[in-house]
Amino acid sequence: MLRQITSHHAGVDIVILAACGERAGEVVEILREFPELVDPKTGKSLMERTVIIGNTSSMPVAAREASLYTAVTMAEYYRQMGLHVLLLADSTSRWAQALREMSGRLEEIPGEEAFPAYLESTIAGFYERAGLVRFKDGTMGVGDHRRYGEPRRRQLRRTGDASDAQSGGSFHSLSRERSDARRYPAIPPLDSWSQYRGIIPEAKVGYALRLLARGSEVEQMMKVVGEEGTSLEDYIVYLKGDFLDAAYLQQNACDQVDKAASPERQRHVFNVVLLVLGSNFDLEDKEGARVWFNRLRQKFIDYKYKDALEKKSMGFIMSAWDGKLFKYGESFEREMMDLSVNIPLESALDLGWDILSRCFASDETGLRSELIAEFWPRNGEP
Repeated sequence: MLRQITSHHAGVDIVILAACGERAGEVVEILREFPELVDPKTGKSLMERTVIIGNTSSMPVAAREASLYTAVTMAEYYRQMGLHVLLLADSTSRWAQALREMSGRLEEIPGEEAFPAYLESTIAGFYERAGLVRFKDGTMGVGDHRRYGEPRRRQLRRTGDASDAQSGGSFHSLSRERSDARRYPAIPPLDSWSQYRGIIPEAKVGYALRLLARGSEVEQMMKVVGEEGTSLEDYIVYLKGDFLDAAYLQQNACDQVDKAASPERQRHVFNVVLLVLGSNFDLEDKEGARVWFNRLRQKFIDYKYKDALEKKSMGFIMSAWDGKLFKYGESFEREMMDLSVNIPLESALDLGWDILSRCFASDETGLRSELIAEFWPRNGEP
């Protein structure tokens, strides 16, 4: 899913996907799904500007390194043609495992966890090949090569801090913890980084990251001393960091609005979130703080429904998706949130599924297929 969204909405001319050591089933899934994706730039199949290099886990370990260097060489070729290129390398962790196996067979002196001592410099050299083209006369070319690495978080600890790589692109670390917590995309913001200039001013981003880091520290501290041993001030910092994650960093790739946002919308939402982060709240206790931030987070999650409501009240023509959002929000508030509603928990869960089925098709919800198969009403397709 992460590969699809990045490839689909990246502002580049060529997408190169290197499946390094992937399971055969995942490579087959890529080959089946990518031709069905519609390129938002051309309206044609995304495969027309995508190159896929498949290297399955059953292939020799030496082929993993060859697949990555083949991909980066092809990316440099298109970059020299003046094109913007995106290289998705998934994953450098399996490449590192292949290097460990080859190093052992060559009887080289092992490093930490039997990885070769030159692992860090090898991976850094790979990332350093990304960047803009500078011609002999000193001018910069129009093409650039953007690389997104996708190592596992455990591999990040093996190779040292991500900043050691001195990469010219972006570094996406994947986290099993975030995936298990259903926080998507499963990219830990404190372990990942990018050297590309974003649309949000760096000072604002730095402030948000510092608060996020402080909130993470409080969360780790609470795992040891518990919530009771944490001061109210620190607890509010933790809630602010969790709010930033839920309201801005998390993304629903199956939602027609949330899967890709315009720069204007990103700036607006971030400025509103930043206003919350920079405010001082007079909250009496931790329970009150938790309830207040949960309500605030839900308001941001329902922000798309608010857009549809505003369009209708101002007389704008609503899209079919706006109509579904409006119907869902109206039904949810009337049948579940009204003060006169008093139903058992089991009935509320059944009612929630019924409301979803009346407003959306099952494949529009973004819910897991096993949940849909078990709980979706049989005659619930709208």
